[in-house]
Amino acid sequence: MSSGRALAGNSHYRRLFAARTISNVGNGIFPIALSFGILALPGTTPNSLSLVLAAQAIPIVLLLPFGGVIADRVGSAKIIAITDVLMSLVVGLIAVLFITGTVTIPILVVLAPITGALVALWYPAFPGLIPDVVESDEHLQSANAYVSVASNGGLIVGSAIGGLLVASFGAGVAIAVDAASFLVAGILVFSFRQVSKPHHSGESMLGDLAHGWRLVITIRWFVVVTLAFSVIVMALRAAEEVMGPVLALQEYGGASGWAFVLVCMSVGLLLGAFVGSKVTFSRPMFYGMLITLALPLWLVSLAYALPLPVVAFTAFLWGLAIELFQVMWFTTLQTNVPRESIARVSSYDAMGSLMFGPIGLALAGPLVVAVGLQTAFLVTAGITLVAIVGSLFFPSLRNLRAPQTQE
Repeated sequence: MSSGRALAGNSHYRRLFAARTISNVGNGIFPIALSFGILALPGTTPNSLSLVLAAQAIPIVLLLPFGGVIADRVGSAKIIAITDVLMSLVVGLIAVLFITGTVTIPILVVLAPITGALVALWYPAFPGLIPDVVESDEHLQSANAYVSVASNGGLIVGSAIGGLLVASFGAGVAIAVDAASFLVAGILVFSFRQVSKPHHSGESMLGDLAHGWRLVITIRWFVVVTLAFSVIVMALRAAEEVMGPVLALQEYGGASGWAFVLVCMSVGLLLGAFVGSKVTFSRPMFYGMLITLALPLWLVSLAYALPLPVVAFTAFLWGLAIELFQVMWFTTLQTNVPRESIARVSSYDAMGSLMFGPIGLALAGPLVVAVGLQTAFLVTAGITLVAIVGSLFFPSLRNLRAPQTQE
């Protein structure tokens, strides 16, 4: 039976597909609504946006390893469902603050770490959920790719309407839609919570953390990619979440212009997921890192404030590249890491990849003020280029082969 037919006949997978679509509609809306909502507050600057985003990012990095252990012990589906529902409550409160005009930067700085902590629980649980839902390993790559199609389809819709909602009704209404999407997604995943079985190692939480660490450091290609992305994500978060909205206000008409760029990126993500469902690379990590060279190309287009269609096209290329990489990355993890340890290993993946993100977010605003937008974007482009090319020199990454191509 083909993967598509097998997955379509799996009721749990269908609900997961729906949950990711709905949740990512909200995820497409929220960054636009929050960024432009903050920048519209009286007396705010790019530094204000940096402060709020860094306050969210710090607990993500600190708590991710614990999130992986908790997901292994409780079950991925339960963790994802619970965190989605709790996130809907926190995001709903933020929406109310914007709608009533009572929001302030200090309040957002207090609420942001709560959302960060919930993300830290959710993120490492997700890679372990798909193997729980899918009955056969031969369908894993297609399952990852189709979920990415659902997620990115949701992002396209969310990004498209995010700018319109902010422009027409304000940031508060847009954020309220995001809160509702989390609630619906959480309920859907909770309906099949029984598919994820708890894995009790008999160790303490610290013992599980230590076991995960010992496993991670023996996987050299994993360490190389994770360290490369720690630098890439630092520059990317600064550029996409702080510098990009500031540039859009100056050059591209504000929220609607930036929403167009993100829609095009999401279309690239969608196409990347489709390609990932059909194509298998013999050396997935080597080719995966190679195609991420689309990122510095996009950042250079932003540095020179090229016409909006050009910036949108380079964003599309970056979206295609990173989604294809993600499909290969998750499939490589799921086929090379013991299933009972996937969440723990994924938590170290996320922690390592995101650990410098708060630095990038915190420095983005001051960097723009100090050297200007063009130089700031060129700095981020140079950083990502060095990280990507540097990773390609490691034999463990270049020589890792997909299971079906191993001799």
